[in-house]
Amino acid sequence: MKFSLHIILILIFIGTSDLYSQDPDSLFNEANKAYAEGDYQHALDLYSMILGQGIESGEVFFNLGNTYYKMNDIGRAILYYEKAKKYIDGDPALEQNLKLCQLRIVDKIEAIPKLFIVQWWSSLTQLFSINTFLWLCLVIFSMLIILMIINLIYPRQYLRRFIWVFTIIFILIFIVTFSRIYEFETTKFGVILEEKVSVFSEPDVGGTEVFILHEGTKVQINRTLNQWMEISIPDGKTGWLMKSNLEVI
Repeated sequence: MKFSLHIILILIFIGTSDLYSQDPDSLFNEANKAYAEGDYQHALDLYSMILGQGIESGEVFFNLGNTYYKMNDIGRAILYYEKAKKYIDGDPALEQNLKLCQLRIVDKIEAIPKLFIVQWWSSLTQLFSINTFLWLCLVIFSMLIILMIINLIYPRQYLRRFIWVFTIIFILIFIVTFSRIYEFETTKFGVILEEKVSVFSEPDVGGTEVFILHEGTKVQINRTLNQWMEISIPDGKTGWLMKSNLEVI
C-alpha cells in the first residue's frame, strides 16, 4: 500500500514538474485550447503560469481579459484589457471588448472638459504605444543621418530642405515620445476589483465617506500611504481607499 502511494506521489510530482517546465509558447497554446473548449478555469491557470515566469505579453493579458469576461469577473477583465493596451496598438477587438465591459460598470463618471490644446496633445501622445514611438524616432533619425551624409557628398538645395523637414519631425516625435515615457513612469492607474468600495476623505476608516466606487472603475493613483492609496477620478473627485480594493494596471 505504501509502495503504491509512493508511486502515485512520484507520478503527480513528475506531471506537475512537466507542466511547470513547459515553455511559454506551449503553455499559451494549451491555454488557448482550454479557452476554446470552454474550460476557463484551466485556461486562467495556464495564462497565469506564463505571467508567473516573469513574462509580460499583450496577447496573454488580452486573453486573460477574455477569460475573466467569460467567468463574469468584469473588474479583472477590464484590468487585463488595460494591461494589454500597454503592449498592443489600436487593436479593434481589444477596444471593442473593453467597451463591452465598460457598459457593465455601475459608475458612469463624466470627465472634466479639457482645453482644446490639452485634449489635442493628449490624443497625440496616445496615438501609438511607447515602443512604436521609439521605433519612429529611430527610423526618422536614421533617415536624417543618411540625408546629411548624402548632402555632404552631393550638396543640393532640395536635400537641405528635406533635412530641415526631417529635423523638425524628429524633434516633434522625440518630444512626444519623452512625454509618453514620463507619463508612463509617473502616472499610475488602477482598477477597482471589489463590488462596492467606500472612498474616504483621509486614510482612515473612521474618516468621512466622500463617495463610493464599484467594480471595474478605472482610477488614477496619486500616492500611497501604508495600506492606503489616494486616488482621483475623471470628474475631479479625490479620496483614499484601501490598497486591497484595487490592482495597479
